[in-house]
Amino acid sequence: MIATAQAAYDMSTRAACPTVHEQTSAPGPLSVFEKYIKKEVVVMKKLLSILLAAAMTMSLAACGSSGGGKSSGSSGANGSGSQAPAGSYAPPKTVNLIVPYSAGGANDLLARLVAKHAAKYTDANLVITNIGGGSGTVGLADTLKHDADGTYMCSGIGSTAFVNTADKPLTFDYLNDFAFVSMFAQDQRVIVAMKDNGKFTNLEEFVAYAKDNPGKLEVSATGAATVAYFVPQVLAEQAEIDLTIVPYDGGSEQMADLLGGHSDAASLSYSEMLSLDADKLIVLGVANTERPDVLPNVPTFKEQGYDVVFTIPRGFAMKAGTDAAAIAYWEKVFEQVAGDSEYIEEAEGIGLPVVYKNSADFTTIITDTQTAFDTMLNG
Repeated sequence: MIATAQAAYDMSTRAACPTVHEQTSAPGPLSVFEKYIKKEVVVMKKLLSILLAAAMTMSLAACGSSGGGKSSGSSGANGSGSQAPAGSYAPPKTVNLIVPYSAGGANDLLARLVAKHAAKYTDANLVITNIGGGSGTVGLADTLKHDADGTYMCSGIGSTAFVNTADKPLTFDYLNDFAFVSMFAQDQRVIVAMKDNGKFTNLEEFVAYAKDNPGKLEVSATGAATVAYFVPQVLAEQAEIDLTIVPYDGGSEQMADLLGGHSDAASLSYSEMLSLDADKLIVLGVANTERPDVLPNVPTFKEQGYDVVFTIPRGFAMKAGTDAAAIAYWEKVFEQVAGDSEYIEEAEGIGLPVVYKNSADFTTIITDTQTAFDTMLNG
C-alpha cells in the first residue's frame, strides 16, 4: 500500500501496485513514498478493476431511461427567470456550495457554471468555496460540520476516495451521511500528453517507451485514491509497464506542470482537458467502452487492447437530515438549470455536456458506483 510523508495526507492514499511507482518529491503539493505489496494483491486489483468498469457501465445504462440526456427542464428556451415552485420551503438567502478540490478542476467548473445559471431560478445566492485536501474528503468532512439546515451544499461525485478502508478509515459514511440532490454530468476520463514531448506520439509508442524505460514516465493525477489515479494504474497493469504516478491536490497545479514539462502525461477529465490548447496535445485514449460523442476521433483504451473503463457521475449533495422540502426545492431549481439552453451551450463548451438525473436516480447511480468501488478496494 502507499504511505504518505505528510501526516495530513495519511488518510487519503491507498492505491499501490508494483508496476506503479509514486514520486517521493512531487513537483505538486503532495509528497509520498511507496511500500511494495504482494503479487497476489496486484492480480486481485486487476480483476476487481475490470469488474468495477462493468458495474459502472451497467449502473449508468440502467438509469439511462429515467430522465437521462439533456433535461427537458421547465424553464423557457433561454430561462425565463421564473422561480422554482418552493411550496412552503423558503431557502436561506445564502447557500454555501463547497467544492472539495482546488479551483480549476471539473467539479469547480461545474459548480460555478450551475451557480451562475441557478440565479435565474432562485433568490438564494450560491457561494462557491474551495476546500481541497485528502482527495476530496477534507471538503466533505467540512460540509458535515454544519447543521443540516439547508445552508450548506457540496459537490457530489463518484470517488474511490470516499470508500472507507482498513488503511484509510474515514470520518464519515458517504452514502449515509449525504443526501444526493441532482446529477449534472457523466464525465469522460482521458490521458493526455504534449505533442512536443519527444518520447512518443501515441499510446503504442507510450507503452513501448515505458517498457524500454521502466519507471521513467511520469503521469500526473488529482489525488492518490481517485479515479484519476486508477486510470493510469489500471493501464500500467494491463500493459505490464512501470509508470510513476504523481498525485496532485488539484487540477490547476497538475496541468501547469504538464505544460511546463514536469510530467510526461496527465490523467484528466474531458472538461479539464478543454482548458488546454488542443493543438499542443496528444490524447492517448478515452477510458470508456466506446468513443464518446465529444471525442469521436479519439480511440478508447479498450479498442487499443487495454480494458480501462471509468466514467464519473458529477452533481451536488447536502447533509443527510436536510429537510426533504429543501432537497426538492434544489432538485427543481437544478432541473430548470439543466434544461436552460444557455446553460447547455456553456456546459458543452467546458466539456460537461448535460446528463441530468433527479435525486432518486442520482442516489441510485452514486450507490451503485460507490458499491463497485468498495468491492474494488475491500473485496
